[in-house]
Amino acid sequence: MRIERVNDSTIKLFITYQDIEKRGFNKEDLWTNRKKGEEFFWSLMDEVDHAEKESFNFEGPLWIQVHAFDKGVEVVVTKRDERDFSVDISEENPEESELMDLLEEANAENQNVSHNTGSLWEEPLMIKFDDFDDLIRYSYQADVDELLFEDLLITFNNKYYYLMYINRGMSYRTISGLEAKALEFGNAADETYEMVYEYGTAIMSYNVRRQVKKYFELHK
Repeated sequence: MRIERVNDSTIKLFITYQDIEKRGFNKEDLWTNRKKGEEFFWSLMDEVDHAEKESFNFEGPLWIQVHAFDKGVEVVVTKRDERDFSVDISEENPEESELMDLLEEANAENQNVSHNTGSLWEEPLMIKFDDFDDLIRYSYQADVDELLFEDLLITFNNKYYYLMYINRGMSYRTISGLEAKALEFGNAADETYEMVYEYGTAIMSYNVRRQVKKYFELHK
């Protein structure tokens, strides 16, 4: 694995698919198996921590961007200031928000991160939260099994769009239950999925509700 220290807050890694397999991981699993993806990522971070003369602080919010190439995967990890996650909508600038995706397959041509939805619905359930506090309440109070779907949080026109990529084999009753729970705290989006995904900015992914609960408190 090649490690490049870009600056005090950013490192860049490149690992070949052959190297990935030597570590006991299957490259396909990295995009489709959340547990395997997390295990692989943190194994890389442990290796970086031991290899770097000056320890890279992995505590707090991280921006992880992944690019898939013919011979391997490039991972860029940036330490984020927790103040970057301010929920004050009046100060939010969607144009300056950065993509936060964890181990998602990238398009090698344009290097934009995209979801691998081979076994998932291509168009997800999409719930709009007018206020970030509503998303915080949903994250804490809704009894939902995150293993049932992949998710993504996008900001667009100062609103927050929560996308749930549902497994194709899930029953209609289960899907309706997931949507009903989310609608207790948010609203059905008027905008199309294509518009939000194309023009919005992804700010969280890979178990959004867990990240929200980690970085934000529920105010009663």
